Amino acid sequence: MRPDPAPGFAHDATALLQGLADGRFDAQSLIERHLARLAETRPSLNAATEILDAEARAEALRPRPGPLSGLPVSVKETYALAGRSLTGGSLRMTPIECDADAAAVARLRAAGAIVLARGNVPELAMAAETENPRYGRTDNPLAPGRTCGGSSGGDAALVASGGVVAGLGSDILGSIRIPSAFCGLVGFKPAADAIPKAGMWPELGELFANSWLAAGPITRTVRDARLFYSVLADRPPAAPASPRGLRLIHARDFPWHSRDGAIPVAMEASRGILRDAGLKEEARSLGDVGRWSRAMAGILGYELLPEMRRALAGPDGRRFSLARESLRRLVGRGTIYAGLFHLLLLAPLVRYRRSETVARGIELIEAGRRQVREILADDGVVLLPTIGTLAPPHGVMNRLSFRPGMNRLMTPTSLCNYLDLPAVTVPAWRYRDASTGLVPGVMLAAAPGAEGPLLDAAAALERGLLPDADNR
Repeated sequence: MRPDPAPGFAHDATALLQGLADGRFDAQSLIERHLARLAETRPSLNAATEILDAEARAEALRPRPGPLSGLPVSVKETYALAGRSLTGGSLRMTPIECDADAAAVARLRAAGAIVLARGNVPELAMAAETENPRYGRTDNPLAPGRTCGGSSGGDAALVASGGVVAGLGSDILGSIRIPSAFCGLVGFKPAADAIPKAGMWPELGELFANSWLAAGPITRTVRDARLFYSVLADRPPAAPASPRGLRLIHARDFPWHSRDGAIPVAMEASRGILRDAGLKEEARSLGDVGRWSRAMAGILGYELLPEMRRALAGPDGRRFSLARESLRRLVGRGTIYAGLFHLLLLAPLVRYRRSETVARGIELIEAGRRQVREILADDGVVLLPTIGTLAPPHGVMNRLSFRPGMNRLMTPTSLCNYLDLPAVTVPAWRYRDASTGLVPGVMLAAAPGAEGPLLDAAAALERGLLPDADNR
């Protein structure tokens, strides 16, 4: 097991499973090695809200048989764990006492995985930086002083630092893919209904935004993403195959912007890698991303702002007041995370105010879904940057992500949520930024039901983006 973030296949979950099968080590020694790594990195990274050492050691004595038997994993703090409370990192929200594991957690356990830690989150899981008043800030293992992203940032930092082999995250506007890209990992956001969300917080029920929210794995490699997805999904993907003959969609005139030169370089190289792997490139316009983005912001504000205010009401039921919070912040006595405060300031400016407008926005986005899925069919994958920035210093990401209007840094990320497209980010290790050592994330997306071909293409891309010494 490598003790630091590094590319390659030699130390991923699949390789560790082979080591367990060969008898080179057992589940107990594997758990102890990861517990030692967690103890070593916890003071500097602050990635875990809790380490379940006693339970993990007990499970490792007799690991449950299954495709993940003996593997140490983390679970985002917003998933229910039996006998524990769920807080969303908030001091205001009333903790939710959990009687049973979330459905996805139960599937991991049934497959033999051992939950070793709970991953830190932004307050209410509503920011692209992982920090909150209850547990504090999580650092980036690749670059101390920079954000690990969010909202599944704690789990990404745990995987990247070698504390666990995989993390269970959730993604409504990039919450799996952003931290995975920032930490040099593979993050897979399936379609919204691919993995059961019972016991995941927030529970969005019949809200349209629930069709954007997905559970998914954060891993070191694409083959691990396929392994964990096969356990978590209602319909596992087909066995790995060659991507030769798939269509590579080059999104013509797509509105995105990069702050870092390494990202467009990695993107251009990725097109060549995929063509060499046998994909047939065709240029297509995906549609009116600007109109879709504006509708996205209006719908999200309309649906989620009341949910956030209810969560912040606290155990006494006193209504959360943004004006009162603003006054408290003036004297240094704010009760919520700065990123959440900024989001609550922005949301009323962009939210739709009438149900009729919301209905028209939903109709627009549903038409976009039909349009893009027709383009992709069952054999198309679209190549996009995961996000238009490398991991910035702490405090910067909220300013970059929380702004009115179409945000070209985020358009590729959010597109895959509101159009409900499975998407996977792959680290471009060969094109690390020279000054920071950070790794660009390159993203592939496909239509729901085409997860197998999507992961086939991602595996070919991954091999081409590894440094030569780590390749294969």
